Amino acid sequence: MKPLHIVTLVLFSLICPSWQIEPQPKTVKIAVISDLNSSYGATVYHPDVATTLKALDSIKPDIILCGGDMVAGQKASLTKAQLQNMWSSFNNHVLKPIQKMNVPFGFTVGNHDASPSYQEDRQTAQEFWMAKRSQLGLKYVDDSHFPFYFSYQQQNIFFISWDAAGATVNQEVFNWMEQQLQSKAAKKAKLRVLLGHLPLYAIVASKNKPGEVLAHHQDAANFFRKNGIDLYISGHQHAYYPARQQQLRLLNAGCIGEGPRPLLGDDKPATRAYTIIEVPINNAKLFDYKTFVPNTGKQIELSQLPDSVVGFNGISKKDRAASSL
Repeated sequence: MKPLHIVTLVLFSLICPSWQIEPQPKTVKIAVISDLNSSYGATVYHPDVATTLKALDSIKPDIILCGGDMVAGQKASLTKAQLQNMWSSFNNHVLKPIQKMNVPFGFTVGNHDASPSYQEDRQTAQEFWMAKRSQLGLKYVDDSHFPFYFSYQQQNIFFISWDAAGATVNQEVFNWMEQQLQSKAAKKAKLRVLLGHLPLYAIVASKNKPGEVLAHHQDAANFFRKNGIDLYISGHQHAYYPARQQQLRLLNAGCIGEGPRPLLGDDKPATRAYTIIEVPINNAKLFDYKTFVPNTGKQIELSQLPDSVVGFNGISKKDRAASSL
């Protein structure tokens, strides 16, 4: 080795000792949970919710996303005090444990959180989240419509949470989202992820009808593709199924609360599930899923899922790129 190189190495070691050089992660881990709630008005959670949070504490994801239905509203007889008690319980049983992990938390409102037809629910949800907005660890790009729709970034991934708590998404939300996705921040991002409660397609029997999916699903899918959405994460159906439409990938998140449901046409029993999305730093669009059953820790393999699921409004075809790592 040349003397100059030796001097350079010595100087580098003095300026940047080994304990200051942190290895760069090869992947970004996005944890996805959804549909945590129990029966109407409940302030308790299924034990698998706590089990899942403990597992996530061990996994140490870079961000945790929730696909909605964090509380059990959407019932006219529920009082303001009951709604507040449910959100207080969510805070104690879910949000505080996540905050102790020091992991950013993104969410989207579900029909049981903030249904468009239940103004008291929406107001209570808004009051709760506005008090928590600065405590979520999110790097907001636009939070002017928080908590119903907002954008944020994490490790060069651009996230949008939109208001899909009902079947019809307001045009103003689409207009805002188009502005976000055409921004420099979104275009420079390695991946663009949209989080909403209702899915494009029905995949379970009890939700295989209008009102349980996005009303103009094909228009929405075309909008996603036109504006560069790489992944749409949804909840509501209570069943895990990764699907794909050309370059648009769709993650139907399983529930970790009450009421897991079997896929349409599938004879396998229903199971709760949470997902870890592993995003390669150097090739973000080749992200992959690892999905687990919380009470057993067993991984759900892609081969265990049907090749397609036929619902009333279209076919969900299995995302074959979502094989286990």
